[in-house]
Amino acid sequence: MENNYLEIIQKEFLVKTQSAFRFGSINDGGYYISPKNVLEADILFSGGISSNTEFEYDMFRFNKDIKIIMVDPTVSKIKLLSKAFLRIFFFKKEKLKYIINTLIFIYLQRSGRCWHVSKWLSVKIGILDCIKEKIIDFDTKKIILKLDIEGSEYDLLDEILANIHLFNCMVFEFHDLDKQYLKLYNFLQKCSSSFDMTHLEVNHSGGFSKIGQPKVVEFTLERRS
Repeated sequence: MENNYLEIIQKEFLVKTQSAFRFGSINDGGYYISPKNVLEADILFSGGISSNTEFEYDMFRFNKDIKIIMVDPTVSKIKLLSKAFLRIFFFKKEKLKYIINTLIFIYLQRSGRCWHVSKWLSVKIGILDCIKEKIIDFDTKKIILKLDIEGSEYDLLDEILANIHLFNCMVFEFHDLDKQYLKLYNFLQKCSSSFDMTHLEVNHSGGFSKIGQPKVVEFTLERRS
C-alpha cells in the first residue's frame, strides 16, 4: 500500500457521481458536493479559513437558511484587511482576490447566521465544542463538515467517528499522506458503511513523495441514501 496508496483509495472508496457541484474557488479552497446535501444541511462547520472565504460564501448563498461556523485563529477582520493592503502596497499578485475575500468575511459575520470562532482545533478543543458555543440544539441538525487545518485533521478523526451520525456530508484536505496514509485509510474504512467518497483529487501544491505519491489530497464523503 505504501507505493500506491492513492490508487488503492480510489479503487476501494471512490464512487462516481454526476450530481456534484463545485462550491468555492476553482483552485485550492473549493469542494465538490451534491446540491441536495447542501440544501438539506442546517449547519456548515468550516475548520480552516486562511484568506479564502469563497466556499463559505457559496454555501451561504445557495442555502438561504444554513448557519455557518468558521473556525480559524489565524484570521480576523483586521488581519485580513492588513494582508490586503500590504499586497496593494508591495504590488503583489492577487490583490483583488484578497480584498474580495476580506469583504466576504466581514459580510458573513454581519449576516446574523455566520460566526467566527478564533480557536485552534485539537483533541482538547473539538468540533462539537465550537458548535456548542453558537448553536445549542446542534444534535438535531444536519451538519456539513469541512476541515482544511494543515495536518491537524488527524487529531479530530476519533471525534468525527464518535459523532458521525450528525454529519450528512464531509469535505477534507488531508496532509502528509506519505507519513499518515494508514490513518486516512482506516478512517475511510470506518466511514464506508454509511458514506460514499464522491470526489477525490490531488492537491499538487502539497508536493509529492520520493516515489511520486501525493502528500495532500482533497475529497468529499456524502451520506449514502
